[in-house]
Amino acid sequence: MKHGQSHSTEVGSHRVILYNAPSEIERALGSFCFNGYSQEKKLLFIYDRLTLVDLQRAIEPYGMNLEELRRSGWIEVASVRDTYSRDGVLDLERMAKELEEKTREALDSGFEGLCVAGEGSWIFDESFDAAKMVEYESKMDEFISENPLDACCIYDTSIVNKRMLLQISSLHPFAFDTDSFVPNYDYFKDAYRNNCESDECRQLYRGTATMALEMFRIRGFYAEDHCENVSRLASAIARKMNDSKLAGELETAGKIHDIGMMSLFSDMIGKPGKLTWFESQLLHEHPLVGYELVKKVPFPRTIARAILEHHERLDGSGYPLGLKGDEISIGGRILAVAEVVSAMSFYRTYRDDYGIEVALNEIDDKAGSYYDSDVVKTCFKCFEEGFKF
Repeated sequence: MKHGQSHSTEVGSHRVILYNAPSEIERALGSFCFNGYSQEKKLLFIYDRLTLVDLQRAIEPYGMNLEELRRSGWIEVASVRDTYSRDGVLDLERMAKELEEKTREALDSGFEGLCVAGEGSWIFDESFDAAKMVEYESKMDEFISENPLDACCIYDTSIVNKRMLLQISSLHPFAFDTDSFVPNYDYFKDAYRNNCESDECRQLYRGTATMALEMFRIRGFYAEDHCENVSRLASAIARKMNDSKLAGELETAGKIHDIGMMSLFSDMIGKPGKLTWFESQLLHEHPLVGYELVKKVPFPRTIARAILEHHERLDGSGYPLGLKGDEISIGGRILAVAEVVSAMSFYRTYRDDYGIEVALNEIDDKAGSYYDSDVVKTCFKCFEEGFKF
């Protein structure tokens, strides 16, 4: 780069690296740094658990030498304590000021902008405040959208629990996947969601849901009828709650809410008797697997989230994330009630059917603890007014 030449004013991008192995962070960090270097942007590495040795290993395959780049001013390194925190506590004001100053310094030195790769896992070591973390990432996203700053937030998945990983991921437009950064389907901007409101998009995701049901039928899943029942009851509940938009989305979500079951061993599906501990653990992952599959299609966020949450319970005893109370979306609450009523009403290979009456008594007994009371009341109204599977 020729210092002093005019620079562009293109805005940057906000990315995330979620890793659990050294090879993963090396590929991702190396890719990010080389991309910035090739665009003539200054690099800032903010480290905590990772070291300068890790950084050198990451950039070495790209022909980059850390010491040479530091001497020439291309790369600057700093600890998280010197940038993001004050006395070990996240300081949003200091963080924003630091990034503004570093970006301006890079531009004044003739660089095309600034690339920052910073560790975020450290925040979970201190007096962690989830709201602060979300505020921090949101402020980052807002600042980056208006400035020539590429930021890459790095999180060690062995430290962060699944619930927080999903929340963290959803705040970044781009995520590292295998060997490059790609659009992150956990990230739902209003404009993106609005693009999925056309009749054409509705036909797309309804057609996708119907295709999934056909797959269940081919494999001989009990889930074919079960998913159709859940779809009809969930949409009826939402419609009775005067939310026709949600009703349409839950009609789709219900049809594919068990798509994650396709990941289970074939002999687990329809197995008579009790599952082993290992099989139970696999089963508890199916909402998360379903969510990961569905988010690859441009469904509205409501659909993917409801699928993720359909086995969550208000008291936190559900799975896969153990969400509580308001952490569960209204779509997830409705789908949970529809799912259990359908599941209990019909025969399973591991038990006889209980029937509608027993199923309704179940949700009534656990209204307020497992299930949303308003959703339960609305479900009863649907049956009182003639709803039938």
